[in-house]
Amino acid sequence: MQRKTPAQLSVWRPLNLDRFLLGAPHYPEHVDESCWRRDAERMAAAGVNTVRMGEFAWHIFEPYEGKFEFGLFDRAIEVLGAAGIDTIMCTPTATPPRWLTINYPEVLRVDVNGRPASHGSRQHADTTSPVFRGHSRRITRAMADHYRNDPRVIGWQTDNELNTTVSESFSPATRLEFQKFLQHKYGAIDALNFAWGGHFWATAYDDFSQIELPRPLMPSYASPGHVQDYHRFLAMATAAFQHDQVEILRAANPDWFIFHNLGQLADIDFRGQFGQDLHFIGFDIYPMLYDEMRRTGGHAVTQALHLDICRAYSGNYIYIVPEQASGLGSQPGFSTMTPEPGEMRRMAMTSVARGADGIMFFRWRPAHFGAEIYWMGVIDHDDVPRRRYDEASRFFHEIADIKDKILGTVVRMDVGIAGADFDNQEAHKTYPIGLPSPLDCYQRGIA
Repeated sequence: MQRKTPAQLSVWRPLNLDRFLLGAPHYPEHVDESCWRRDAERMAAAGVNTVRMGEFAWHIFEPYEGKFEFGLFDRAIEVLGAAGIDTIMCTPTATPPRWLTINYPEVLRVDVNGRPASHGSRQHADTTSPVFRGHSRRITRAMADHYRNDPRVIGWQTDNELNTTVSESFSPATRLEFQKFLQHKYGAIDALNFAWGGHFWATAYDDFSQIELPRPLMPSYASPGHVQDYHRFLAMATAAFQHDQVEILRAANPDWFIFHNLGQLADIDFRGQFGQDLHFIGFDIYPMLYDEMRRTGGHAVTQALHLDICRAYSGNYIYIVPEQASGLGSQPGFSTMTPEPGEMRRMAMTSVARGADGIMFFRWRPAHFGAEIYWMGVIDHDDVPRRRYDEASRFFHEIADIKDKILGTVVRMDVGIAGADFDNQEAHKTYPIGLPSPLDCYQRGIA
């Protein structure tokens, strides 16, 4: 893969790849190794050129502290490479292993009621924690050093959907880092008291060490300035957590591209350091999760609107879709509709039409266990390729035929809507008075 130095992040910044990425997230750790070669052959026949893997496998890469094992993924990459398929590797920091949370319980997030997160889910570690950031750097460095000379590893995804499960934490580590953030920002406590209106309800402070995290209704409303600075801090901390990984990956191999796959848009400043650090941004698109009753006319139109909003954050043509819905999606608390025949391909075409230069259907195979056991993939649970495989194959071959005509092109914009910048969007959280935020208005089709 050839790659040139990207331009500065702007509305006209082009994606700097010479390939339209076509593929699927792939989890070799979820399937018996005897199936790998058959999977690779089916992928190649369908037109897959790239897979993404590793984002939830920290416990495999580092089974205990300081002991690294790469054999399973090395073999998977080799099998895929023999079929002509390259790999995007992911830093696995969304799911720290159990040994880490036992030995370092201070890395766990703490909710607004003071309850620490428990192991057994994901995003349970606090990305504001200096201790967790240290572990994140260690696993990232070990993986980068191991794969730096592997030509089949062409790029990296940082973490996985940062802040999608939860963005807030109320841990002691978060409180201390928040106080440091405020001291750096304001310099003197009098400047903070003025900015936050400390004479109202006697909310002035004598020292930065006195400042608490703004828990809602404890027992009444916190200062809006206090709340907004907390969310600014969360965005800064998220960008700093990712920046650690980006620095390590770039130092190991400057030819790798680096991106992140965004889910929800909570406490992330795309136009700030978070976006500037990346070669491009990825957006995970699941149209069937969108409310059919929205005034936008259902999931088809809502998908296009969401993609336009995402493109506004990332520039007119600098994103890919690392996860594009392929079928029914389900977790224990919800289930989406199943796409009708042809709908999977149409949704993918909509993503291309709205500017994406890469589409990866989630996922190659569904898992036989876990909280997403009924989140369907391209191949069914019984290992039989059916309609979704046929639609994916048709889409991949259609895009491959025209890739030179669409790669790096822009979306024509006849109408623009003035959206909220990051700070104004975050300000809504401080004083919503029962009204939707500017971004909510667009998503509900009431702009």
